[in-house]
Amino acid sequence: MPDDSRGAQLIGRFGQLVDDQIEKNPLRARRMLLAAFKAERLRTRVLPHRELLPSGRLDNRLTLEGVVGALEHPDQMVLTSMFMPSEIFHAMGLYPVIAEAIGDFFSGAQAEQGFVTAAEERSIPESYCSYHKVLVGATAAGVIAAPRLIANCSVACDANNLTFKWLARRLGAPHVYVDVPYDPSEDAVAYVADELRELASQAQDVFRRTLDEDALRACVGRSLRALDVMEKSLPLRRGRAMQTSMTIEMMRSCSMHMLLGTPQVDALMDMVQAEIPAQTHPFAGLNLLWCHSMPYFSVPLQKAVDHSPLAQVVTSEMCFDQWRPDGWRHGADEPYLAMAERLVYNSYNGPAERRVARLVDLAQKTHADGAVVFCHWGCKETLGASQLMKSALEEAGFPTLVLDGDGCARRNMPEGQVATRVQAFLEMLQSGRRS
Repeated sequence: MPDDSRGAQLIGRFGQLVDDQIEKNPLRARRMLLAAFKAERLRTRVLPHRELLPSGRLDNRLTLEGVVGALEHPDQMVLTSMFMPSEIFHAMGLYPVIAEAIGDFFSGAQAEQGFVTAAEERSIPESYCSYHKVLVGATAAGVIAAPRLIANCSVACDANNLTFKWLARRLGAPHVYVDVPYDPSEDAVAYVADELRELASQAQDVFRRTLDEDALRACVGRSLRALDVMEKSLPLRRGRAMQTSMTIEMMRSCSMHMLLGTPQVDALMDMVQAEIPAQTHPFAGLNLLWCHSMPYFSVPLQKAVDHSPLAQVVTSEMCFDQWRPDGWRHGADEPYLAMAERLVYNSYNGPAERRVARLVDLAQKTHADGAVVFCHWGCKETLGASQLMKSALEEAGFPTLVLDGDGCARRNMPEGQVATRVQAFLEMLQSGRRS
């Protein structure tokens, strides 16, 4: 989407037109959004942003194609949660789509407020996660067609445990819920693997398709390779200009969840492996670790970290949550156990200390100058753990800014306060580096 003021005004008018149709004519609103997303998809193919690395350009296009595919083919869509393994769906040729991807793209069209309002008018609390309010509002109003299957897991928040059950009851859609034990163990992995086998069985019944186990093993193998490539990229990022943006970091987090296991993400990993040593240049600015979602539409933050010589996001937590410190125990030859292991040992599962440990690990591997803990609107888990994160990171030597805002809905993003606090934080980091 254009960043200039005229482009922003045009998108703002488009968003208002969509808002006006949500309740009056939801099918028209759907067609308008699809047309806009298809146009943006075409732009990413023929006029990609040249300031991005090749993997960043591909990330943008892949996530667009995933969302467009789901909206275009509701008969093949699975509405699912971000941390749910999607290899079963990809092996069956289906379109999994997550709340965060829908929220990001609807927000990119500046149409999020109408869907937030639609959800609140259906008794969803104002304090609820904005990503999930956009999903609820769009689905309940009929702008997103009712999916054939809803499948989610308990990781990692209250919204994941409420939204999908609410939608399943309202839409009368089949619903599979994967409960992930709080404490990691091999027994927990085996338990979740059985739940995933049941999910595969129900998906085959709903879509009347047979799951090819060889295709599933291939998907899981690609997933494990992607996680390995991303992990090995962390120390390579030190002192290199990653040529990224908050938008692309959010797209990468969607690729590493919703699209993980696909041949397209496998190609993306080929780019990641090759481009950091060959296509990045030395970076003398500040390197930031970002925790949680990214308000990519925030102009002050865009100026601070998007393609700036002064500061960059060297890595973002939501791309690196699937991690076991002592290495994975299960491979592609045990696909259900491998997917279950990723869920059980996810840094968002269990006590906050596990997530904190991963943040410190990411900061150390990338030699970050500091960290930003973004408390997204309605995310009680991040808000509740934010001071623990700050204390642990600072004890490990990484100054940390706790920032309140909204990664999806503009109305909850205090731009003036964000600009002041971020600028002061960057000045402090620069001063500390000089001394």
